[in-house]
Amino acid sequence: MQLVCGTIRGFSEENRIFEIRDKNRVKFYYLSRSQYKRFKPYLNEGLVVHFTCKETRTNQSGFLVYEVVHFIKMLRHLPRKTIVYYDISTIKQGVKKIFSRDGYRLFLDLEFSMPPHGYVHGNGFVSEIIEYGLYLEDNEGNLITTEWGMIKPRHEIGINSRTIEFLKISENDLRYAPSSYKFYKKFKTLLTAYQPTIYVWGKNDISMLDSFYKENKFVKLAERKNFINLMQVIKNYYGIKTDIGLFNAYEFFNVKQPKEQDHNALNDAVATADIFKLFQKELNTDTIE
Repeated sequence: MQLVCGTIRGFSEENRIFEIRDKNRVKFYYLSRSQYKRFKPYLNEGLVVHFTCKETRTNQSGFLVYEVVHFIKMLRHLPRKTIVYYDISTIKQGVKKIFSRDGYRLFLDLEFSMPPHGYVHGNGFVSEIIEYGLYLEDNEGNLITTEWGMIKPRHEIGINSRTIEFLKISENDLRYAPSSYKFYKKFKTLLTAYQPTIYVWGKNDISMLDSFYKENKFVKLAERKNFINLMQVIKNYYGIKTDIGLFNAYEFFNVKQPKEQDHNALNDAVATADIFKLFQKELNTDTIE
């Protein structure tokens, strides 16, 4: 990779390409869709950018371009002030501050019912939480308790072979599972007693909990500010464009997977706790750029 610092001369939204003059030569740089979506409001003439890009050029829409790997800083110089729109060092400092705070940590994983084989979209299927795994630890990383359980779906369509095969459970596991209220009560007890920060891998668990409260007419137990999407934090910290599979994250931190992912909710919650500790170790040794 190469480091580039310069001022944008022009930007083509259609092609996601911007240009920078390097000495007496104009060079073109290409953005991925996710980068374009994230930074579009700032990418116009006069923006000063610091970023890394690939060493070799490729052809995009008739231009020989360098592909942007990740941005480091974006700012604009005005007559009386400089506005900083993005600064990876500030993000890293913020992440380190969040991960060094005191308090209990609850690692949560949820599994959901899936549409049956041959399902046609629009036929009324509603995905529901049907399995949960909870891993609670104190500020020093000492285990307090773990919880695992099934939840009987409210809708019969959720009890189908596709869901059963994916989670490696039986039909009776779902049909005779405890009601949603049992999970709600257990979750409420933990949150009330320990007031933990809740860590999840990806955004689906957070949005499904919101649907769970609404579907069952339960009072909401935690706001979005109480959750940390660990995968998104890691992506932001390292400037990664694509999502990272939970068990693939072990390899990202150069650690061998302890086993194959089986989509057991408690095993996934434990894995999330493992990745948290690996990331925390990196934070303690990483120097701010």
